This record gives sequence, structure tokens and C-alpha cells, in this order.
Amino acid sequence: MHFKINLTLVSVLLIVLFFNIPFYKNWLNTNLLGPSFDIFTLSKQMDLEQRKVNRFGYSYAVYQDFVKKLKQAKVADPVILLPSDAYMKAGKVKDFLIVEPAIFYYFTGIKCVLYDSPNVEKANCSIVSDGNGKVLLRKIANKVELESIISDFKKYK
Repeated sequence: MHFKINLTLVSVLLIVLFFNIPFYKNWLNTNLLGPSFDIFTLSKQMDLEQRKVNRFGYSYAVYQDFVKKLKQAKVADPVILLPSDAYMKAGKVKDFLIVEPAIFYYFTGIKCVLYDSPNVEKANCSIVSDGNGKVLLRKIANKVELESIISDFKKYK
């Protein structure tokens, strides 16, 4: 009996110590205990898209705007070229994160590639910064333009 109680106490102590390590403490506070994820506030909002915008933030809202623009422009089989976060920060874009291609596909249903991906030649659109803090979706007209955009992205690693 005492062995089970001691084992439980040791397990709880290890978990508490684990989440006192600065990296994991930061993860716990931002992902689970942070103000952006308040389950009670989110449960009062019944619209699924609004809850996703509140949960995933500004980046998700911009990605959804890109989906609408691609549908309006009737781009067949869009593949979006994603820059690095360093490129976006250099373009003065705030509160916008470049996600992994799998997460981007989860958010939008649109395929994308990173600028250093082996399938980068399939990209026909690109996310770029205008240099004044705005995020733009730009259509790629040809291979020369694609190479130019990739060389711009590679400057910021």
C-alpha cells in the first residue's frame, strides 16, 4: 500500500519538476494555460471558423483569406511557396507565423512547399511580404520569377 502511494507521489513530483524546466514551462504556459486558449470562452462561440481564428490566431485568418482569393482567381491546382519566418520578420510582418506544409494543408486544403524543398518547381503562387508589414499572395508567372523569389527567400535563413 505504501509503495503505491510513494510511487504516485514520486510521479507527481517528477511531473512538477519537469514543467519547472524553463523550456517546458514556457510550452505549458503558451499552449495549455495561455490566454489564447480559454476553453470556456471558445465553447460560447458556436461558429467553427471563429473558434479556429481565435485558437490559431492571425496566421490562420490570413491563410483562410488566401484560400478565398485563390478560389476567386480560379487558380487551378495551386501550390504555394512558403518563405521562412526570418524573411517575414525582415519584411516587418508581426504576429504571422509560417507553418509547416502539413499544417498549412490542414488549415487550408491547399498544397504548399518550402523554398528549400525538392518539389519547389511545382509552386505557382507565393507568400511574400511587401516590406511594410503586410502579407501578400503573389502568383508566379514563370520559372525566372520563381528563381528570383527563391533567391530572395534564401537571403533570410
